[in-house]
Order: sequence, then C-alpha cells, then structure tokens
Amino acid sequence: MLHNNFLRISFYLLFILLTFHSYSQINLGSGSYTTNFPGTDSAGRNSYPHGSPQISGIASSKPVPTNDWWSKLVRENHADNLFNYPMTMKTTNNGLILTYIPWGVIGDNKALEIGLKGLNTDKTTVSNHSDWTVTMNWDDGSRKMTATSGIGMPFVYFEKQSSHDLEITVNSGDVDINNEMLIVNNASSGASFVVYAPNGSSWSVSGNEYSTNLNNENYWSIVMLPQSTSNVSQEASDFKSYAYVFPVNTKTSWNYDVESSTVTTTFEVEIEVKEGDKSIFLQGLLPHQWDNLSDSSNKPNFKNYSTVRGELKTLKGNKFIVENKFSGILSTLPYLNQYSDSFNPGELEEKIKQIQNNQLDSWTDSYNEGQMMNRLVQTGRIANEIGNYDARNKILSTVKERLEDWLSYESGEKAFLFYYNNNWSTLIGYPAGHGQDGNINDHHFHWGYFIHAASFISEYDKSWIEKWGPMINFLIRDAASLNRNDDKFPFLRNFSPFAGHSWANGFASFPGGNDQESTSESMQFNSSLIHWGTITNQDDIRDLGIYLYTTEHSSINEYWFDINERNFKSNQSYGLVSRVWGNSYDNGTFWTSDITASYGIEFYPIHGGSFYLGNDKDYVQKIWNEIESNTEILDPNSDNPNLWYDTFWKYLALINPEKSINLYNKSPNRGLKFGISDAQTYYWLHSLNGIGLIDPDITSNHPISSVFKKDNLKTYVAHNYSNSEIDVKFSDGFVLTVPANELITNRTIEIDGELSSSFNQVYSNGTVDLTLIGNNISKVEFFRDNQLINTVSQAPYKITTNPLEVGQHRFYARMYSGESFKLSNVINVQVGEQYPYNDKINQIPGTIEAGHYDYFEGGLGQGISYMDLTQNNNGDFRSNEYVDSSIVENEGATVGWIAAGEWLEYTVEVNESGYYDFEYSYASANQNGGGPFTLEIDGNKITNDLNVSTTGEWDEFQTKIINDIPIQKGTHILKVSFSYGEFNLGKMIFNFSKELEYEVPVADAGSNISVVYPETTTRLDGSKSIYNGSNSISYIWTQVYGPSIIDFNDNNLIDPEISNLNKGVYKIKLLVTDGVYSDSDEMFVIVNDSGNNPPSIKLETPINESYIKEGESIYISAVASDLDGSISKVEFYNFSELLFEDVNEPYEFTIDNAKIGTYEISAKAYDDKNANTTSSKKYVYVEEVKSCVTSSSESLQGDFSAGYTSTFETIGNNVTITFELLDTDKNGVVAWLWQENPFSEFQMDQVSNNVFSKTFSGLNIGDKLSFACKFAYSGGMSVTKYINYTVGSDCSDENDTESPKNLSGEIASVSSNSVSFTVNSEDNSGEIIYSLKLGNQERLFKKQASVDSEISWTGLSPKTNYNFILGYKDPSGNEGTESLTFNVTTKESNNNSCSGQLATAQQGSFDVGYKYSFRTSGNNVIMEFELLDDKPDLIAYAWKESPFTENQMRNISGNKFEYTISNLTIGEEIKYAVKFAFAGGLAVTPYLSYIVGDNCLPDSDNDGVLDSVDLCPNTPQGALVDFNGCEIFSLPFDNNKVSVTSSTCIGSDDGSLAFSVEDASYDYTITVSGQDNPVTITGDNTTASLTGLGKGSYTVCFTVDGQDNYEQCFELNIDEPEELSAFIDVNDTNGSANFNLSGSSSYNININGESYDVKGNSFTADLPKGLSIITISTDLKCQGLIEREVFISEDILYYPNPTKGEVDVYIHGKDESVRMTVYSLKGDLIFTRNQTIRSTRKTDLDLVGVPAGTYLVNLEGKTVRKTFKIVKK
Repeated sequence: MLHNNFLRISFYLLFILLTFHSYSQINLGSGSYTTNFPGTDSAGRNSYPHGSPQISGIASSKPVPTNDWWSKLVRENHADNLFNYPMTMKTTNNGLILTYIPWGVIGDNKALEIGLKGLNTDKTTVSNHSDWTVTMNWDDGSRKMTATSGIGMPFVYFEKQSSHDLEITVNSGDVDINNEMLIVNNASSGASFVVYAPNGSSWSVSGNEYSTNLNNENYWSIVMLPQSTSNVSQEASDFKSYAYVFPVNTKTSWNYDVESSTVTTTFEVEIEVKEGDKSIFLQGLLPHQWDNLSDSSNKPNFKNYSTVRGELKTLKGNKFIVENKFSGILSTLPYLNQYSDSFNPGELEEKIKQIQNNQLDSWTDSYNEGQMMNRLVQTGRIANEIGNYDARNKILSTVKERLEDWLSYESGEKAFLFYYNNNWSTLIGYPAGHGQDGNINDHHFHWGYFIHAASFISEYDKSWIEKWGPMINFLIRDAASLNRNDDKFPFLRNFSPFAGHSWANGFASFPGGNDQESTSESMQFNSSLIHWGTITNQDDIRDLGIYLYTTEHSSINEYWFDINERNFKSNQSYGLVSRVWGNSYDNGTFWTSDITASYGIEFYPIHGGSFYLGNDKDYVQKIWNEIESNTEILDPNSDNPNLWYDTFWKYLALINPEKSINLYNKSPNRGLKFGISDAQTYYWLHSLNGIGLIDPDITSNHPISSVFKKDNLKTYVAHNYSNSEIDVKFSDGFVLTVPANELITNRTIEIDGELSSSFNQVYSNGTVDLTLIGNNISKVEFFRDNQLINTVSQAPYKITTNPLEVGQHRFYARMYSGESFKLSNVINVQVGEQYPYNDKINQIPGTIEAGHYDYFEGGLGQGISYMDLTQNNNGDFRSNEYVDSSIVENEGATVGWIAAGEWLEYTVEVNESGYYDFEYSYASANQNGGGPFTLEIDGNKITNDLNVSTTGEWDEFQTKIINDIPIQKGTHILKVSFSYGEFNLGKMIFNFSKELEYEVPVADAGSNISVVYPETTTRLDGSKSIYNGSNSISYIWTQVYGPSIIDFNDNNLIDPEISNLNKGVYKIKLLVTDGVYSDSDEMFVIVNDSGNNPPSIKLETPINESYIKEGESIYISAVASDLDGSISKVEFYNFSELLFEDVNEPYEFTIDNAKIGTYEISAKAYDDKNANTTSSKKYVYVEEVKSCVTSSSESLQGDFSAGYTSTFETIGNNVTITFELLDTDKNGVVAWLWQENPFSEFQMDQVSNNVFSKTFSGLNIGDKLSFACKFAYSGGMSVTKYINYTVGSDCSDENDTESPKNLSGEIASVSSNSVSFTVNSEDNSGEIIYSLKLGNQERLFKKQASVDSEISWTGLSPKTNYNFILGYKDPSGNEGTESLTFNVTTKESNNNSCSGQLATAQQGSFDVGYKYSFRTSGNNVIMEFELLDDKPDLIAYAWKESPFTENQMRNISGNKFEYTISNLTIGEEIKYAVKFAFAGGLAVTPYLSYIVGDNCLPDSDNDGVLDSVDLCPNTPQGALVDFNGCEIFSLPFDNNKVSVTSSTCIGSDDGSLAFSVEDASYDYTITVSGQDNPVTITGDNTTASLTGLGKGSYTVCFTVDGQDNYEQCFELNIDEPEELSAFIDVNDTNGSANFNLSGSSSYNININGESYDVKGNSFTADLPKGLSIITISTDLKCQGLIEREVFISEDILYYPNPTKGEVDVYIHGKDESVRMTVYSLKGDLIFTRNQTIRSTRKTDLDLVGVPAGTYLVNLEGKTVRKTFKIVKK
C-alpha cells in the first residue's frame, strides 16, 4: 500500500507540474511564448523590470506604458526629467516643481513649487495618460492632487480631490497678483508664469508662499508665457481665454491614401470647460508638424516659443492635420548592375558564396542576433535577384531555423525564447541585449530585425505566415500596438505620436530625459512593418508602418539632421546629432565619443528602406564633406573600429555611387562591421551606379516601389509580394505591370537564359565548352570575369574557351535583346588540382596539424581545400591563405577564429581499414565551450557532432578522445566541418584501435593512360581493386572532366572501353561498392600527338600591373608541374628577352636594380621530353622616385632630445611618408600622422624600431601636403612641426615661390570624342603642370615650359557642347593667376566598323586616342592603326580575340602600324584589338568587329539617315529630321523666355509672369496652368505678361500657330516672403547675443533704441548689463514685429562661505542699491531689505542672528539678478 500511495503522489505531482507548464506556455499558431520567467542562463543573463508599476486610477486598468517622455514616473517614486516643450517639471513629495530650463537637466532649479497645504507623500503615480499627455497623481491619504501635462502644451492643468488649499511656493521671480491671477515674472531663464485660479479666487501671501481656496472650486492651471514676452500682464490676460479649457483626452489618428501615397495624421484634443464660455484649446506645434500641415488644417495663429526642438508655434483650436508623402521602400535594389561598367557578377557570386553557409552564433543576444540575421537576409535577397536560388535557399533555411527557435518556447529552455511579463505589460526576448529585458530598452530596434527576417521567409514560403505569423504580430503589438484597447500592450509603446519619433529608453532613466540614438534602426522597424503588412495582406499593419515611417522621417530631418538649419544651436559643430535627449542633443554614442560613430549610427543598417537618407542630395553632400574631414574614411586601411566603411560608402552612393565604388575598391582588406554583408555593399554600390539616384518626388499606389534617375533615364522599380499580377501606377503617369512574386523594373527585359559548362573542373591548359540556352536572345557575349572573350550573334550560343591557366575562372554571359542586355548566371571552373600541404600526404595512423590543410595549385584554396568566412588571415601561419592559423608551442599549426559554416580538407593515406581512436586538441575561452564539428571521409560523415568544453583561455589546450571511428584503407579526403565556432583546433591524432568486423572494398582505378592522337579509344582497368567480402561487387566509372564527353561501352564493367577522345587531359573516377560500403579512386587519360602531355605553369609573382621604385628588385616566381613526367627547366622572360633559366624548384629569379620602364614578365616550362608551355604575362612599371628628406628637432608639442627625420617619397600617384625618431631616451614608441588641413589623424605602420611609415594613394602631381608626426611613448608624447611637401617634388625647387606666367592656349583639333588644345606658358623651373577642368573633373598634364605643347581630353560624346577651364601651376605648386575658358562642341561621330577614331581602352589608357581602319582586299583584310598619343619606343601587336593570338604589326611610318589577316571568307566576322607598348607602359584598344567585304554605307548630309533611304539628301547641318531624313520645324532653345515676379507679401496675389520671344515672325499662344484664358503674342509684338498671381507652381507652355508639333514648356514657381522668425541665444558670461533670423535677407534690429540694419540671417550684438528691449522687423510691414526682453546680470562675489554670520558681497557695475531677499532651503522667507552699495562696490549680508543652515540669497537691481547659496555655521 505504501508503494501504491507513493505512485499516486508522484503522479499527482507530475500532473501539477504538467498543468503548470501548460499554463505558462501560450501557443500562437506554431509559435509560443511563456508567461513564467525562465530563469538566468549560465552567464547570469536574463532579467526583467523589478518592482511594481507606479500607476493608479484609470491608468491601473490599462497596460503599463513605457518609452515615453514621462516614463521615469512609472518606475520610480519621482521624476526629475520631465520636458514637455516648453516647460521643465519635477515631482517631489510635496507636489510639482515647474520651471523653464532652455538646455540640459533641471538640477536644483525649483522656480515654482505647486502643491496643497501640508501635502506630503512618498511618491507620485501616473493616474492617466493619453497619446501625448500624462496625469500625475499625489495622494498622501488625506490630500489628493493631479496635474496633467502634454507635449507642446504651454499650460499644466491641475485638479484637487480634497478640501485643502492650493499652495504655491515662488523661489525665483517677481510676483504680481491680479485678482485670481498670480503672475510670476522672470521665474527662470527669462520665462514668466501665470497661475489661473477660478474666477473670484483670492490669494494669501506668507513670505514666498501663495495660497488660495480656489473660491471653493477644485481646478487651476499654470501657463508659461513665451520667452519673448515684453508686457507680461497683457500676455497674462491674452492667455486667460485658454486657462479653463482642460484636456480630457488626446488622440492621434492616421490614414494612408493608397492612390495619392499620402499619409494624413489628425491630432485631436477632447476638452472639458471648467468655467466661462471659451471652448478653444491652446496647443503648440513642433517644427515637423507646422512645416507639414495639410491645406485643410488649422494653422498656428497665436504665440511662439523657443524650445530645444526648435520653434513651438501655438494653435488656437482643438484639432489639426499633418500631411506627409510616402515615396515607397524596396526589399532590395533591382539587379541592373550590368549598367555599372566595373561590375563583375563573378565577384558578387564569390561574396555570396562567402556568406551562404554561415550559421548563426549559439552565444548571442537579441540585438546581435538581429544584426546577423539581417546580414543573411540582405544577402539572400540579392542571391534571389541574380538567380542563385541555391544560396538563397541555404540562407533561408538558416534564418528560418533560428527564427522559429526564437518564436517557440520549450519548457526548461533559457535561450531563444520570448517571455511575457504581465506585471509590466511587455514581451522580453532571451538572451537580451542593451537593457531590452531589465529596462525595456530598444524593443523596436530588436524586433525590427526579427520582423524583417519573417518577411524574407514569407516571401518564399507563404505557408509560413499562417504558422508563425501570429507570433510576429505579437512582437509588433509589443513595440507598436495600434489598438488602444489592447489588453496586453500599451498603444504605440516606442513611438511618441506627438514628438513624431520613437524613444529608446524604457523608463527614461537618465537625467536628460528619454533618448534615441539610432534613428536608422528605428526606421528599419518601420520598414519591417510595411513589408510584413504588405506580404501578409494586413493593411492595418502596413499603414501603421507607413505612418511611422513618414512621420519619423520628418522628425529625423528636423531634430537629428536639422536639414533646414533652423533647430540646432549656433555652437553645434556637426551637421547631425547622434542622440536626441528630452532637453538636449549631442554627438556621443553609448559606447564612444568618437564622431565617426556618431555618423555611422544614424545610417546603419542600410537597406531597401533607407532611401529617405538620400532625399535631400545637398544635405548628403554636406554630411559627406564632414565625414571626409572628421573621419579616416579616405584612409583605406584605418583600424578604427567605429569606421564602418561599408555603411559610409552606401551612404555616399546615394549621391555619388561611382566615387563610392572607387573607395570600395581601395579597401579590400578592411574590417567588416558586425552585421555587414560585403555582398550587399558590392551589389548596392553597383546597382545604384547603374540606375542612378532616388527620385522621392515620384510616388505610387504600391508601398514596395521607388523611382531612380540617371542622366534623365528613369528606372521604375516595384516588388509584388502577392500571388497575382498587379499594375503599379506612378504619380507621373507611368504604369508598371508587375508579375506575381517578382521585383521588376521598366528596364527589365524578357530574356531567359542559363549558362552551362561542359565541366566545372579541367586540367591545366584545358578548355571547357560554354553553352547559353535561352529565349528572346539576339546576341550573346561571353566573359571571363570582366574580360570579353567571344561574341555569338545567332543560336546556338556556344563557344570553346582558350586553354585555361591554373586557377579559378569565372564565366558569365551578356544576353542581348536589341541594345538592352541582361546578365546570365556565373559558372565557376576550377583549373588545377588539390594537393596535400608540402606535397606530403598525411598518414593514418598518425598526427595531423590543423593548419596543414591541403593547398590548391592554382592559388587560394578558398572553396576548394577549405572554406573560411573572413577573407583575411588573423594568424601568423600560411598568411597567403584565408584560414586563420597560428603556430602554438606543443601544438604546431593550429586553426582559430573558427566560424559556423567553415571547413578544412586534408589528403590522407589510410594504411589499414579499421576502427581508429581520434584524439583532438582544443582551446576555448568561451564559458559555454564551442563547436560542434564533424569529420567526413570522401563526403561521408564518420562522426557524430563533437563538442568542446571551456579551457579558460584561448591558448590553453586540452585533449579529448573519440573511440572506434571506422575508416577504410586507401587515399582519401578528410574533411573537418564546423557547425559553430568559439574554439581553436590543434593537433588531430589517429591511432589504430582494432580491425573492422566486416569487409570493405578498396578501389584502384589503375595507372594513368597515355593515348597518341589520332587514336580516340582506350581501355580502363580496375582489376587491382580489392574486396574479400561475400557480397556481390559493382563497378561504376564516371568522367570528372575532359575536353569532350567520353563514351563508355559499359561503365559498370571492371575494364570498360572508352571512346570519343580529343586532345587533352581526362580525369576519370572509379566507384567500387558492395551495396553497403564503397570506395573510390581516380586516374588520368592523356591524349596528344606525341604521347607526352605539355607541362603546366603559372606565374605567381610579380603582381600584375604593379609599380615599384627605380633601383628596386623585381622578384619573379612560378609554379610548374607535369602530369606524365617531370619539369626539366623554367625560363623567365622580359618581353622576348631571356632573363634566366632555372632547373630546380622553387622556380624563381630576381631582377636587381630595375631601371625605369615597363617590364612584361612571362615564364616558360619544359618537361623531360622538351614539351613546353608559356604562362600568361604580367606587367611591372618601374618609375622614377622623387623624394625629400628633412631633419629637425622643432616640435608642436612636447620636446625632442635628438630630433627626427622625415622622408616624403613620390612613386607614380602614391606618396609614402616616413618618420624616424632619433631620440634614444623614449620607449614603447607608436606614431600617428597629423594632417594639417582638414585635420585628420592616421596611425602609421612600424617599419623597424623607431621608423614609421604611411602611404597615400590617388594623389596628383603638384598636390600640396602638410603633415606632422605624433610620437607617443611611455610617459608622454612629442609632435613634430608640420612639414610641407609637393607631390612629385624632389625638393630641388623647394624654395621656388615664383608663379608661372603668360598662359596662352587655343583649340588645336576637335573630333567626335576628344578635344585637343595647344598650350604655352613660362616658368623658371622649366616645367608646367597644366590643369584642364570639365565640370567636377580635372586632368593634369606635365609639360615643358615655354614650348607649345598639346593636351587633350578624350572620352567625350559626339555632338555635345562642353565648357573647359584651363589653368596652370609649376612643380612647386605655385599657381598662375590667369585661366582660359573654351566652349567647344564635339563633331558628329563618323565612326563605323570600317574606320574611325576612338580613345577607349580595355587596358591602360589613351591621352588622345587612335585611328583605325579595316579594308577588304580579295580574301584578305588589312587593318591599320595609328596612335595619336606622343609615346616613345612604340611597338604595336594585333590581338585576335578567339582563339587568342598576338602578332607584331608592321610599322608603316611614325606611329602608324599595319597587319594583314589572310584566307578569310566574305561575310565572316572578325574581332581584333591592338596593344601599343611603349617606354613606361602600354595601352590596349577594345576588340573591334568587322565583317569581311563591308565597305560601310554613307550618310552624306550627316543627318543620321543613310543615303539609300534619305528622301531629303541635302538637309542643313544640325537640323532636326524625321525618319525620312526631312527637316521638321524647330526654334532655338532660348527663343522663348519667362521671367517671374514674386508676391510682395504673405497671402497677397500680386505676383506676375512676363513672357518674351526672340523671333517675331510667328504668332504665339501661351498657356499657364490654373488660368482659363491663354496669353498671345502676335504681329510685331515680342512681349506679354500675366498678373494677379499668388504663390504656387505654374506650368507655362509656348505653341506656334500653324505648327502643331511644336511646344516648349517651363516649370516656374512664384514665391512669397517667409514668416518672420528669430531665435536669440544669449551668452550671460560675455554679454553677447547671437541672432538666428529667417523670413528675409535684411532686417532692422532695434536694441534699447539703437537701430541696426542687418544683411543676412545671422547677427551678433553686445548687450548691456540689465534689461534690454529688442525689436526685429523687415521692410515688409506684413511680416510683423518681433519683440523680446533680455536681462543680463552683473557678476557678484561673496566671502566667506561658509560663514559664522557676516558676508561681504561685492557687486560689479554701477547700481547704487540692491534688494536683498534671503530664504531657507524650505522656501521660508528670512528677510528682505533694500541695501546700499558703497563706493567700494560692497554691501553686507548679516546672518548673525540666523540659525545654522543653508540659505538662498537673491539680489535684484537695475543690472543685477543673482541667486546664490550661503552656508551659516
């Protein structure tokens, strides 16, 4: 019985536990969350807000509000950081402190204390709240009082619920009582307050305490008067009309009109009138509101206030309406990257491959997890756009698995879950980050990433929405519930509807009030709602997202960016701020004060919803200029962790994608910010370079759409998430039909095609067949990387490549439909084999060092012998590879910095089949350890997941043994795959344990076979394969690669015959299986004419197109191998000159003391049968070095005991700056370069001991540099003087200060694509650097002085007008005073396939260009090229495109060369380029096409219509023609003119338009939009006008009577004066006042009767001590008058403090007396008296009879207003 009872009790307890957990887990679809706190994890993480919410009354029935301006009240007893604009408030036990603080925290300011007599409670609670108000409640049991305040409300509204009298303590200011009004003048910082008691109330005064019984009523209000108030009593009367209109509720509602893409937001105040017949409420509007009011809205019509957020304009009314346009967002940018010239799809594929296998970290938090998911999401979207669905699906699977883990709760788990805390009405994600749990911070930041990831998943898996959508909606409700009746979450938690932006801090826990830092992450949250709402057809969520997005965008522009330059203080140093606080803003971040981070945090992350950042192009340019000046963005190798290169480049691309690409290309080794995708950066920059800049003025009726413009070409983009086709209508009338589930553009062409290759691997010097199969294709161009290799103009689109050198080759195709084209998929072809490290196979049993992974003979082993997800080596071993490997004592070569998705491969030789014990060494400083990882043999997993525990430190290794792993005999590939990282891997030891209890096959494919062509068959032999088991055995032969597809007579035979062999190398694989176990082996079949396969060779060094200094060495090395023999020698060549012959490995040679010029390096390998192969060529340019050396001991800071030496060295366009510290008394030295202007600091690289260096690239000869060096060392630092250097100078002319003179220039020649100038000038140096500018571009030409020289600008467009500016300077940088301007129109292009002139190049560049001609003679074609550049030692080579050949051309005369191509067929297409090689470099033309026999049809009148179809053959030059070649009517562009006269005053309709025409021989009709009657100009008249026009935009169109096809239109604006406004910033210390004015270009300012005429919008004046009366006006009376009062007090001194009784008070100025008032700290009046100031400027403060304590002393006189504290002992 006892046993049975025990069973029952156990079952009962189990039932209770099950019931409890079932209750705590709440299911939403397939997801769930818990309502029980799961506990902390092993690191002590996971928290929630402790305590109980401080709420009462109606607020107790609502979800707990957080993240608002008053949220500190919800958690703490009192709040001292309540900033509602314009007032500052603080709650105390005794009531509310009300004051005005222009900037910063409240401190101990308590101008007015409002309470009830005897009120004393320990806390203030929140008893009610609405969209922008809070009601504060004091209740000590017998006394009850509430105060209601709202954003932008100049009143605070009070009520009491007990009979006790109102009591107000006035601690500063002058008090006047006017009936029921208590007026406090100048209470704080110039602000005055008025207390409005009910009519009939009377006030009692006791010291500074004022009380009233409110005439037995229970309400009163207090207003802060505008700071500009001059007549306080009058203003008090003016405001009284609104004093008894109390807010009961405030409500924001919004509506998104799809068709107009307009968001209308209505703000309404529900009121209660306490007395009187006035029912109009007074509400202040912030800049983001009053600047975007709807035409139908009430407008501000009362007084204005200065606030930290800008001007607050008050509106008399209970409702106003704001209107914002929504320009759309995108999921990602469209794939039109083909229109970016330097885009390489193969490079993008590699970057995607680098990330597609990434796993998400197991040790993370909600914020970092979101960033890393976003990194994958952005890359996955791009993979989808380019058609890489395999990569997309891998990423999709990774994101889905982790997100579903977060969205589902399992009992007992402590990570990757959501917990709903009922006490605080919030959802918390664990593990949390950045106070997301304990302080409810940043929920919109974190959840935005999760919601965006959910949208990405749902885009490709619509069934996911039903399963997991309820949990995503739950996240949205937490951060932004749109339901005021939501029983779990507050309305719009993070977003403040009235402030117009989100707040990040859950409880506003800082003295400065609430804050928000990363507005860009807030905007990502808003974007994620738009995506999710659209894709799930939840219009309410979509519209919520659009409302948040447009509203927050307007606020960011005002308060973070101040785009209109009207809100920041005059001392704000930067064009943006990174943190907005309740009553201030700054450029700090929560982790650093580095200004670099301040910029980056406002842009990151950049995605398809980030284009709001690029709406104002001028502002972006302004910020970019700051970024260049204030950060190291132009330093490609900065190690500043706050310099998020990719984020800055993507921001720059919003105005200048080409420049951003150039910067990107200079920083291949940059560190990537956490959460950044290199693939997305590369794609983003090139996409924008192809489609142009965002055009925010064009909207549409679909939220996922945008318009871009480049060179007047518009790209319309839209993404249709639905399953049905939609029409997207844009506001300019364009309609884009978007198929279901696609992102397309108007430039998307209907081409489908897929590129394939015969094999994805070939042997060295092998070829592959490339085939493009598709639809609607007119032509295909085949590319290897960015090099065009062949063109096929008709199907089948198939080519065979030229022989391929060892390495990894990427192929893609351009598929044309007419002139438009699309890019195909990318094919990767591996040329070469994988070999064991040091060519030594790892033996099993034996030891393998982790860093001894295999290598690839073609270069980097990435993707072949390993996968490493960071393209830089953080270790010190095998630094040329990506794997992070280091040498560790007792471990050898280890591998660290391991990340999920990485792997390593090792070639192993297993001596015996059997079970092996696997011992591995590892180290992990992660307290949760690391892994897992697994082992595979030939693609088959041989272990389960292997985890590692923590070892405490990253270099403390421990070992672990896994027993009995089965491994087969033979040569295999061992693969180590990492599912997660967080550990370092050391030695791996395999020890034989025991034999297998079963038999396994061992494959042997036989020896390599040589076949002598034309024999095309041979027989394979697998008979040496071993199997001793009883099962039947199977043989399967397959081809791995080869030059043709092999025919097997039966690939299941042990010795099949193969045929259809061509010349080349075939790799064949044999698989032997018994049905359970299998093994494989490979062999080669070599087919050639001699039975000997030529060797393989690759030139490893030098780097192609590298620059070195004259006199340095050129190191040359090559790798060579031979499949069927050995290498006998390797020859190295410079052009055709044999340099060296090497017969031993390593094959290398060094050219010492290299001379100036170009080196063309190649290598030729010979095998043991004398067959040879030549490598590709690499070019090295050796240049003259210009350098300056300076020694000194002068310093800017600190001292030098011996001094320093500086060296500035120019090589090409690079300058290397070296500083050597000569002092021997300084240790631990590091060095930084200081750039003088604009100031920047760059860390230098240590060359040796105290020698440091830094190289700057992309400079121009003649540029002036100024740098100093800061040496920091143990105990201090010393800074050198600034040293000036001119790029290209050798200091021989460093004292040259004479400027060049007598500039002359004329146009020498004009072609269709270039302009040449003849220039001359004089200089004592003998050299001139000419500057030729075209718009923002500049080109420099170094020429001899006093000699006519020719300079050219090439690459121009035909028939285009250009303005060039010619300037000049000497090598020392002295600039000439003159400049010349040339206006040139290029000629029409006469180029055709037969002849022409060009300047484009596929390698190098041309100064002027070249002429070309092709002519047919019989079956031959004679090609003639003439180089127009002046180049010495010129040689020309003809390049045939396919198959590639190079032949030297015959020099005819000068720079003209000829080459004859024989045995051609009429109609055959040929493609040739020409390489011009010369001293100092080379340049190669593009491939030009020519059809044999073509003589090119003429167009005699150059009107663009061929003579054969030209019906009007003698059209005048430059005339417009139709398709028949006949002239059509036109007038000069400037024939019609319109001038505008704007309205003279606000609201007046006296603007006008004046029209004129040049040619009076026609009658004109002019239509003006909005005007019913057109204007005419007829007869001899040439002018007309239209008057009585108001402010607005007008379209004016001219037509000519009788010419129906002619119309010219103008878009014009008639403006009116702005409203007059002024902000006065007073410096009390020096008495200066800075005026920031707007509304006019000139102003009249009167200060104390003295007038000033001010030009411009800023003015500074010195104010006298005391009261100043200021008036501001303009010449337009209708703009009104601004009146302000400013008081500046004289300084005072007082001593002693503390005192025993007497204090001497010294008062500056000339006042003869002063009123002295002394209060206790409780506010009790001690005394007040008038005191005389003696001639010594001294008066006395007598506290002798006063008790010990601290007292406040207030002094007031004509020029004195000061309050100070005195301590009486």
